[in-house]
Parts: sequence; structure tokens; C-alpha cells
Amino acid sequence: MQQFTYLRFLAVALALGIGAVISSAQTQAGAIKAVQLVGSVSVKSADGKSRQITEGQALIESDVVSTGTNSSVVLVFMNGSSVKLEETSRLAIEEFKMDPLADDIAVAQLTAEPTLSKTRLSLAFGEMVGNVKKLNSNSLYDIKTPAGAAGIRGTTFRIVLRFDATGQIEFQLSTAEGLVVFTGIIPTVGTGTATETSGEGVAVAGGQEVTATVQINPTTNVVSSSVISTPQPISAAATQAINTAITQAIQQAAQTTTFTPAEQQSTATSTSGTTTGSSTTKPQPEAEQTPEPSSTSTKPSTSSPTTTSPSTALDTTTRSG
Repeated sequence: MQQFTYLRFLAVALALGIGAVISSAQTQAGAIKAVQLVGSVSVKSADGKSRQITEGQALIESDVVSTGTNSSVVLVFMNGSSVKLEETSRLAIEEFKMDPLADDIAVAQLTAEPTLSKTRLSLAFGEMVGNVKKLNSNSLYDIKTPAGAAGIRGTTFRIVLRFDATGQIEFQLSTAEGLVVFTGIIPTVGTGTATETSGEGVAVAGGQEVTATVQINPTTNVVSSSVISTPQPISAAATQAINTAITQAIQQAAQTTTFTPAEQQSTATSTSGTTTGSSTTKPQPEAEQTPEPSSTSTKPSTSSPTTTSPSTALDTTTRSG
């Protein structure tokens, strides 16, 4: 009897293990489309080549998107999430993977993501407004910045990140709906260039926002101080910016965007020979295509400090059933 019970347990364990391997093997790069294009928007691919983005263009993980003055673009992801990148901003799509789609999807009809997904973005500077559909409990959506990292669950949010000439970063995270957990960076003691995110996150619920001020030595890239506010009621300016982005760009983008299993397979094929954007350093400017930020958003001459994505602790904090 004991032998039978053991064999049955072993069979179940093997079945679960094989199922996990199959599920992992099925996960592949997801498709992304650039829509609602305004002005000058460029993309730098993993091979280092840059080009101007056109309306409806397909993007892939490892692409870095930059907007010029008076320019913007909405990135629509196959899991139903959308991000509007405002002017003089730079966003790296470090990773975007999904389990395969079973059918065609219309983004406007989604209330939750169709399959499990993993999204890792990195905002080097600028402003973004995002709308993320309800995620599966095992999905991941992280946004890294030089000021820290944000763990997203089905949420509408805005992030603003600006540098000045002295290396000071002004950061603002506003949550209109849902929940975002922000994990700030730890000031570096002594010398070094890498700065890790702290283990504790600040929960920013719907109707709240936090700000952070981070001081970086522009020569040594050492973080000397990092001050994060407690959550405060969302400002009227942030509310207006979010509402404008949602109603005038993101909702319209969703109405006209669909994805098919064939598009996902094509994306997976396109990314099979590229190196995904695992680097967390800020991409270097490309003056010939994208104007540098104005004096209100000047970046240090060196790359921004390395930040790690929210860890398991942050991810479990942000999970919703």
C-alpha cells in the first residue's frame, strides 16, 4: 500500500513538473503596436540601429522608444495594457512575454489580460500614462526608473521623471485606479555605480500619489540621498493629465487595435535572434533623431544608476486575486 501511494505521488509530481515545463516552453514574446503617433518618435533596436516610428508599426521587446518635443505615442501591448509616452521621454521595453493566444483579440473588449504575461519596462526620463487590464495572479508588470521601481496590478497610473543639471531627480507616481507599489532606491555609501531598490515598498492606492527626490553625483553616478514622501491625495494636475491621456489617446488606440495568434508567432520569430533588454542603464541620447529634454528635464552626462526590478516581496505585495 505504501509503495502504491508513493508511486501515485511520484506520478502526480512528474505530471505537475512536466506541465510547468510545457507552460514555460510555450511562453513567447508578445506583440506590441505603436499607434496614435504625434510628431517625431524614434525606436532603437537591439542591433543599435535607430529609425522613425510610423503609425501602426510593430515593436518588440528590447526596443527603446524615444519621443521628441511636442511628440507622443501610445504603445498597445497584446495583453491589453497601453502606455502613452509623452514628449521628451525615453522608454525601454526590456521584456514582454505572454502565453500563446488561442483566438484573435480586440483590445477595447478586454477587461482582463487573455493569458499570463511578463512585462518589464524602464523609463529613463520623461512622462508616461498607463492603463493595465486586470492581470492574472501569476503575471508580472514592473516599471524601473532611476528613482526606483513600480510594481503594477490592473491599474491606471502616471509616472513623471525629470533630471536637473546637478543630477537631482524629481519623481512623481500617481495612481488613478487600482494599486501600484513603489520601491525607492538605497543611497550608495562610498563609491560605486550600482544602486539597488530597497526591500520595502510604498503602496500607492487609487486616488493617491507619491513623490521622490533623489540626488545623484553626475560625475561618479553615486546616489547620495533619496527621500520618498508618504502617499498623498492625487493632485488636480495629475488627474487632468491622466484623464486627458486616457480619453484622447489610450481609449482611441484600444478601439482600433487587434492582435492575432499569427502576429504573436511572427513577433516570437523576430525576437528569437535578439538579446532582450536586460540592461538597466539609461540609453544614450540620439541627438540626430530625438531632441534632448529641455532645461526642466536635463539628464546627467553619465548613465543613471542601475535599479533592480521589484523583487518577489514587492510582487506578492501587489498581487490581487
